[in-house]
Amino acid sequence: MYLSRLIMPSIFVSQLQTTAPLRNIFLTTIIILCQIPVAVGQQVWPGDINNNGIVNNIDVLYWAVANGATGDKRTDTTSNWEAKDLPANLWDQDFPNGLNYAYADCDGDGDVDDDDKTVIENNFGQVHGEVVPDEYTPGDPATDPTMGLASDNPVVAPAGTLMVDLSLGSEDKAITDFYGIAFTVIYDPDAVGNKGNDFRLDVLADTWMSGQGDEKVIQFFQNDRDLGIAQFALVRKNGVPVSGFGDIGTFNIVIEEIFTGKSVLTASDIQMADVNLGTSPVVPSDLEFSVDSTLTATIVPIVRTGLKVYPNPVSGREITIDLENPEEGIRLVELYDVNGRLLRRLRLDGQTSRQQLPISTYPRGVYTFKVLTNKRIYVQSFVK
Repeated sequence: MYLSRLIMPSIFVSQLQTTAPLRNIFLTTIIILCQIPVAVGQQVWPGDINNNGIVNNIDVLYWAVANGATGDKRTDTTSNWEAKDLPANLWDQDFPNGLNYAYADCDGDGDVDDDDKTVIENNFGQVHGEVVPDEYTPGDPATDPTMGLASDNPVVAPAGTLMVDLSLGSEDKAITDFYGIAFTVIYDPDAVGNKGNDFRLDVLADTWMSGQGDEKVIQFFQNDRDLGIAQFALVRKNGVPVSGFGDIGTFNIVIEEIFTGKSVLTASDIQMADVNLGTSPVVPSDLEFSVDSTLTATIVPIVRTGLKVYPNPVSGREITIDLENPEEGIRLVELYDVNGRLLRRLRLDGQTSRQQLPISTYPRGVYTFKVLTNKRIYVQSFVK
């Protein structure tokens, strides 16, 4: 910031009006002073990384880009919601909009790390000053990728579970240089059980967003249960973008037991960014589903016998799941790691009782298959 205004005593003004040499000297001095940088204190509100007046999921995109950066600490290293002075020496890097990376140091300790993401979560929704709305550019269905919502069974019973698959892009509209995406899902809070708490997104642990290495996509989730507005961010944080398309995860929504009729799930306010925070348009979408009171939510039995998984331990590149009763068809296969993370979901048409799956990309450990048929759910573990 440069000095642009100098307040002059009135006596100097009168002299300038009558003394030409003094006026020339004074004006020359002003020109020189205008070129001298003046240190002006800058302030940050912890969590509002893009400094637009509100803490939300867009700030997570900025956090992911700046993750790992270091610089001077703030004098106040707390993260409570109040204006903080940035360090006197700003950091070496700036975001494309000109903001210094020090804005991403939400807790002020000199490092951008997971603790700063926690500050975003803790201060989520807080506002200060004049809020500048984030910009979203809806994509063109003819040329841009879609954030898709789809359900194999969009008609459920009260107290039943609606499963909605979430995807991004397609084979002919693949995503390139993906680093993060922020989006909002709007739902009817009266339709969701447990006062809106029974609404979650299970992100695939090995989604294409994770790439080929150990870097897993990080999920950010904030749910306004009263308004039925859930804000998400899915980001990488190792500085390496990826490309791809396809499934991201599945919404599991338990329906309120007294709700009936039609409702809509809407994905909107989508901002997809590359590692330089360059954005690409994405087509929003919605899904209409029905809650039919004539249906009864049934509890599907879970059994640990009747399903063969071989070879166990795995000795090759593939593993086979085989139902002992060939009359039962496989409708859904889910693979979980020892920590309960969903690694893969495969939907089938229910016409086969045997299925082979590739397993070579997974590290050694204990895994569990959950197999859904038209009669029951089978659970079986194996070792690799």
